[in-house]
Amino acid sequence: MKRIFMLLTLILALMCPALAGAEVSSDKMILDWTTSKVWVNGGELCVTGTFVNKRSDLTITKLNDFIMRVTYTDKNGEQKQFTGRPVKFPLCKIPANGSRKLNFNFGKFADETVGNWVTAQTYTFTYINGARF
Repeated sequence: MKRIFMLLTLILALMCPALAGAEVSSDKMILDWTTSKVWVNGGELCVTGTFVNKRSDLTITKLNDFIMRVTYTDKNGEQKQFTGRPVKFPLCKIPANGSRKLNFNFGKFADETVGNWVTAQTYTFTYINGARF
């Protein structure tokens, strides 16, 4: 039994050598977000955009946090702001030099329409240096 456990540990170590070296960052020179659409669906604020991994030697393995501020014009022509986190974080693995389109649901939203929107976001993510899987 001890040999089987040691063998399994060795196999896992060979398959995932870089997992122990995972790092957390908020550097937009590594991972960049671009918002493409903001809309209200069933009374909930939704956002679509794309993450782009700008590095050829890193793999993004997880989105840890995402806070977005949406400045928008409501149906009365007033400018308002919404700040929040997604209700649920999607899986977010992005290979080196890759990109990934994601949809976020920010939950209940009072206004029915969102026009002339501008977004600003802060986020943290986990990456593995040297990994290209």
